[in-house]
Amino acid sequence: MYNLIRSELFKLRKDRSFRVLLLITAVLSLAYPLLYYFDSEERRYTGAEFLIKFMASNGYMIKFGVAALAGFFIASEYATGVMKTIASSGNDRGRLFTAKLIGFSVGAMAVSIVFPIVSTTEVSLLSGFGHLPEGVDAFFIPRALGLTLLYTAGYAAIGALFTAIFTDSGKTIGFSMIFFLMIDLILGGLGKYIPFFTTVYDYSIFKLMGDISKPSIGSGDLPALLLVPLLTIVAAGLLGILVFRRKEIK
Repeated sequence: MYNLIRSELFKLRKDRSFRVLLLITAVLSLAYPLLYYFDSEERRYTGAEFLIKFMASNGYMIKFGVAALAGFFIASEYATGVMKTIASSGNDRGRLFTAKLIGFSVGAMAVSIVFPIVSTTEVSLLSGFGHLPEGVDAFFIPRALGLTLLYTAGYAAIGALFTAIFTDSGKTIGFSMIFFLMIDLILGGLGKYIPFFTTVYDYSIFKLMGDISKPSIGSGDLPALLLVPLLTIVAAGLLGILVFRRKEIK
């Protein structure tokens, strides 16, 4: 298992799509703060203020990054024949999928922290980092970054499941983007007629990811914030293994 994970991490480092995705995310992270810096002469955000105010925008980066990386890093191996070769190597398919999920998650997590780190660094160079405003939890920064990585892993597990289902880069990217962007509206709309879906949505990573950017989090909310993404990773991972084991790879 260790060698399988090492192989996936090696492929990730060498993967051109991963490098391009990191570059695109970094460029957007540099451009985004400048729009506010030059358009607002009266209000200059410090690095700390920018991180708090715009942390929620990182959710779009996560969704885009997971969808794109799922299609180019995993699903593309079906088209090139690499997946067929790997699946016929004699290794258990469950172990193969788990190793791919770990490598994919590491790549997605790397992409997810580019925006908060790069943009906050840029704003800090322009206006100084400043201080956390009154009322903001002193552990906001490490907590926000830690939860960002954890929730990205949850999204990555769902994205990896889609790659096992569609086995095609275009379909995987397209469906993942539509799913991640529309699932909030779908569950929210269904919840108006069927209360069960409201409960499902309230305790899903799609809803709780918005809480990452909260200035402070009560001790009673923290268990749900930690357990939901962990359970999502386990559930989506097991479903992905089940689909991958039964999939006929051509």
